[in-house]
Amino acid sequence: GIVAGYRTSGVGQRPGFAWFFGRDSLWTSFALNAEGDYSTTRTALDFISKYQREDGKVPHEISQSASLVPWFKDYPYAYVSADATPLFIIAMNDYAVQSGDVAFVRAKWDNVWRAYRFMRSTYDAQGFAQNAGVGHGWVEGGPLLPVKNEYYQAGLAVEALRALSSLARLVGKDDISKQVSAEFEHSKPALDQAFWAPEMKSYAFALKPDNQRADEASVLTTVPMWFGLADAEHADQTITRLAAEDHQTDWGMRIISQHSKVYDGSGYHFGSVWPLFTGWASVGEYRYHRAFPAYSNLRSNALLGGDGALGHFTEVLSGDYYQSFATSSPHQIWSAAMVISPILRGMFGLQTDAEKHEITLAPHVPSDWTSFAIKGVRVDGIDVDFQYRKTADSLVLETKRTGNGDCWVEFSPAFSLRTQVVSVQMNGRPLPFKMQPNGNDQHLSVRFPVSAGTNNLVVHVKNDFGLALSNELPALGSASRGLRVLSESWNTAKTELAIEVSGRAGSRYELGVWNPGQISAVEGAALNKARKLEIQMPQGAGDSYLQQKVMIHFSRP
Repeated sequence: GIVAGYRTSGVGQRPGFAWFFGRDSLWTSFALNAEGDYSTTRTALDFISKYQREDGKVPHEISQSASLVPWFKDYPYAYVSADATPLFIIAMNDYAVQSGDVAFVRAKWDNVWRAYRFMRSTYDAQGFAQNAGVGHGWVEGGPLLPVKNEYYQAGLAVEALRALSSLARLVGKDDISKQVSAEFEHSKPALDQAFWAPEMKSYAFALKPDNQRADEASVLTTVPMWFGLADAEHADQTITRLAAEDHQTDWGMRIISQHSKVYDGSGYHFGSVWPLFTGWASVGEYRYHRAFPAYSNLRSNALLGGDGALGHFTEVLSGDYYQSFATSSPHQIWSAAMVISPILRGMFGLQTDAEKHEITLAPHVPSDWTSFAIKGVRVDGIDVDFQYRKTADSLVLETKRTGNGDCWVEFSPAFSLRTQVVSVQMNGRPLPFKMQPNGNDQHLSVRFPVSAGTNNLVVHVKNDFGLALSNELPALGSASRGLRVLSESWNTAKTELAIEVSGRAGSRYELGVWNPGQISAVEGAALNKARKLEIQMPQGAGDSYLQQKVMIHFSRP
């Protein structure tokens, strides 16, 4: 199986980080699948299923010495969480779709079905999986409790329905697949309606025992976004709120706002920063086309691996200062996983489907990236290498493959809403394409077979434009200093781009500019000699953060 991490046991503390954890393994499996390490995921799923309770509940913690003591009878840890059960179903489907190992699903069908039956037994009168009397969702203790249903937990249970429908279809249980799919279609809008808090313009952390919303904005609400469960407009408003400096530090995401009445920067579940939360946010933000906060969160996690013991990603940090807790595991597996998932699932939008022989690549790469390569993407026995190159007026995707069989690529790169795609060619021949705009960007959509040898997809563009921000970690023990990009909005004619930013009073920041020659005028900032957008925040009290609006004007496209 997979252990959670490593640290010394300390004085009077359990050596629990080196235990086998259910939900830690399952959240980590999404990164393992994304990078093609299916054998490790299979090992983890197999291990967890062996200790599933008779009623279907999936284990949370299994000690290294569980075989030497009555672990599952006399100790409270084994089945203390509720979220491991829906995560088991979701992770099983993610593994099956990407690896194509349907035989493993057939062998574990009883485990999957019992997990679903247990999950259903936890539903409240509204049909949401609850925590009360079942086990903790994410929050294990502290002033955010008591609650009846966390949005995190209820959202995982809804996604588990979609996953179960997929698994049932894969193993030929079509009646079950249709039944559970209908349950999902009913539950998804109900979930959004129950947890959306219009007064806050964000999703609520939970429902309280009296069914009233616990109107606390939290990074935990980005987990349903990871799976695309949130309404697009509601997700956008929630992300705008979470992108502000009271939620997002230079080193990651606080669990709740620094302005909350119950916030404490040293609170394990009511103020601290977890790389896990930061990864959740990044993938969810990319899913809803909010590339600025998504990339900032990705970098915050990735840079941790070069600051201190190389390659180690800590479990938990202070919400007030860039410093790990003394009790933190210095190397936590899901913290490392939350570098991989935001890069591959988030920024690159990489997904494989073995049944369809298909690779999806939907990148939101920073505008100042002119190239990247992804090698060895495997789908159903075929390996594909990708090489991406960009100039001011074109984008080239080169693909190479090895192995026999069919392979298709869905390529859907993000462009600014101002950019015009003129034509698309594959190996010199025109290729049909569509543009799919949303409130924040637009995506080219093309699908093509990957033939033997080298294939070149060329996209010709006009008026391509973008801004870029590369955040850094502060000095150890420091408070946040970095710029936050809260929102971007274009006018209808795409001749004006309004940006809301937040920065420390009196500080100067720079944003990289792709194709700066398109800019005719700027308000609230200036183009400097290096052709970067320079933002000077006004003076203010102490280390306070202030908001500022930047307006960029363009000639007509």
